[in-house]
Parts: sequence; structure tokens; C-alpha cells
Amino acid sequence: MNQRKTFALLALLLCAAVVFAGGTKEAAPTTPTAGQASEKFLIGISQPFMGHPIRQAGTVLINAWLKDHPEVTVMVTDGQLNAAKQIADIEDMITKKVDIILVAAHQSPTLVRVLREAKDAGIPIIAFDRTLTDPSVQVGMVVNDDYAAGASAAKLLAEKLGGKGNVVSLQGPAGNTTVTLRQGGFLSKLSEYPGIKLVDDQVANFQRIQAVDVFENVLQAHPELDGVYCHNDEMALGVVKVLKDAGISNKIVVGVDGQKDALEAIMAGDLYGTVRKIVEFPAALDMALEYLKTGKTATMNYLEQIPITKDNVAQFYNPNAVF
Repeated sequence: MNQRKTFALLALLLCAAVVFAGGTKEAAPTTPTAGQASEKFLIGISQPFMGHPIRQAGTVLINAWLKDHPEVTVMVTDGQLNAAKQIADIEDMITKKVDIILVAAHQSPTLVRVLREAKDAGIPIIAFDRTLTDPSVQVGMVVNDDYAAGASAAKLLAEKLGGKGNVVSLQGPAGNTTVTLRQGGFLSKLSEYPGIKLVDDQVANFQRIQAVDVFENVLQAHPELDGVYCHNDEMALGVVKVLKDAGISNKIVVGVDGQKDALEAIMAGDLYGTVRKIVEFPAALDMALEYLKTGKTATMNYLEQIPITKDNVAQFYNPNAVF
């Protein structure tokens, strides 16, 4: 309980830090027409949950970017893993007439209406980190290829198991496009290994604490399992904790993201592998500012999904990394 309170407090502090990092605005600027420059810009950033390490890393990167762009102020909101809260956040951005909205959807289908309202109000939208259910509302996108990440994780796990065994998967929140894509890629690639059976599939909402609780139950129900695929490293690290506490060392665990904690667990021999994700900041902010100044943007999809194990972890580990 204390740990959850700590995460919540940290999330609130991080949001506050980002909102004020670029300076304050007494009045929202007029939304610029694409192709025209404006002296000052207000960028809205709708985050799904600020309690996750990748969002906290994003805060550090946003603040660093703002130091080089004094003409920009940002308005960052925390959806708190609540679809209604994220909708209200975006409605508030529309009311405040932000110049552009960057959105990482918690549950993309729930945002269709409000994002169309933003577009109708003349506010351009850029999707980052996660794809949108209705891509017609966006002027650009900065995402990783989550389908490829899921496929890479499946191959990593299957090859380590020699093409045979029982595996389980731990997913993020239902209705999340990242979840759909990472699971879709995983299942598609796994089908190439008929000797591997998916015996269970549970939701742990991308959170380490929830993964501990969920996987304790999974392990009791399936003590025969050989491998675990987690949709992100936070959940994978939760699984690793359960296995270490139980004195179990013969299960193969694979995650996605390539966060620093996971790379350290790989080096320690606790986690078998992960698939690298590139944090979308500052690329999303660069795209937003370029659009506001020139009206030009593009789809930026990080196609290279690199599997990381003990064999190559040294190439990617940076002790000073923010994520």
C-alpha cells in the first residue's frame, strides 16, 4: 500500500514539474494555421499513466527539450489508467486552446469522439507511443512497431526453449493498441512453433506490482510452465521477483522495452531477454514544433526491434540512461 502511494505522489510531482518547466502562460495562444509560425506555442501532452518508469523518463526528456525551446510551454496530463479521465484531460486541452495535442492513448477506442472534437476545433493531433483507432484525426505519428516487438519476443522465447514447452503471457490493459499489437505479433510468431503451447494469458496492466500478484496465482495454477512472455519489462521484473523469492531458476522470462532495470537483470542472469523500445521523446516534440512552424509532418515508425540477451546486453546498457 505504501509503495502504491509513493508511485501516485511521484506521478503528481512529475506532472507538476513538466507543466512549469517551459514557463507559464497567462492566456492560451490562437491556434496557428498549418504552415504559419507563431511566436509562442502551447503543446498539450496527454499521457495514459505517469506512474510508469517510461513516462517518468519521458518527463526528464521533455524538460531537457524545453530548455532548448523557450518558445514552447507544455501542458501535461495524467490519465491515471482511466479512460474517462483521459477524455476529460483532452477536453480541457480543447477548452484551453492548445496549439497541438500529443496523445498516448490508454484505451484508443474511447478517445475517438474527443479527438474528432479536437480536430474539428482546429487543433492538430500527433499520436505517440501508441497508435489511434481513428488515424484520420492525426497529422503525424511517432511509435515503435509493437507487432514486430511481440514477434521478436516470441522468437526469443521459442528458440531458447528449443521449440517445445508451456508458456504464459502477461498483458497490459485491455483496449490498449500496444497490447493488441504486441500480443498479435507474439501469437503469430508463436504459431510457427507447434511444440509450444500458450497455457494461460493474464492482465497485469503494465505494472510490476500487479505482475507480482498475478504471476503468483499463475505459477500456482501452472507449475509446469517453462516460459513467460510479458508485454513490458516492468511486468517481467515482477515475474522475476516471484521466481527469485520462490527459489525457482528454470523458467525463461522475456519482456519488451529494454529499460535499464531489465538490462541489469539480464546481466545478473535473472531475466533471459527483452526487445528494445525507443522512447518517443524528443522526436514527438520535434515533430509537433515542426508542424506548427511549417505545416509539415510525417509518420515516424521505429521499425528496428532488437532482441537483447546476455550475449549483446553490453552494447545497449547505459548506467546513466533515464529509462
